[in-house]
Amino acid sequence: MKLKTGDIFTIPIDDARIGLGQIVNIPNKNNFIIIVFKNSYDKNKIPSLEEIVKSEVLFLGYTLDAKLYHKHWVIIGNYADNVASIPLPYFKLGTSPDVNIINYKGDFVRKAKQEEDKYIEYKTVTAPVEYELALKAYHNVVDWEEDFNSLLYKETLNSIKVVEGR
Repeated sequence: MKLKTGDIFTIPIDDARIGLGQIVNIPNKNNFIIIVFKNSYDKNKIPSLEEIVKSEVLFLGYTLDAKLYHKHWVIIGNYADNVASIPLPYFKLGTSPDVNIINYKGDFVRKAKQEEDKYIEYKTVTAPVEYELALKAYHNVVDWEEDFNSLLYKETLNSIKVVEGR
């Protein structure tokens, strides 16, 4: 299976509803960056790709292809026009006081200032099942777990604010 930036896929929520996600970057051959949209949809009434990408983003992060490979998540199309507008995260590398900031590709950006260290996370690759469970929790199918907070898109936006001063 050849995954592409812009691929949009389904994520099961329950017997009647699905969520939708999109591959927004493939920085290396081992993992890729996805977003998961906030809305849920009747699994028999999927909106157009153009409508989907206008939805609010709930989660963003690195993951693996297991759910796509085993067709638990099904690719329904490709739409890449929105991808360039999605801000991608920064991460920290190293331990205090020698912390560096890297971009989503792993490239060195600069040394972290002492106060930035606590606001920027280490890069992690999260199993796809974790995104699925977090989406189910968001839609009240299972309980919310504290670990899901790190997947929230607003956390990504915080790293960008800290590094870029936006």
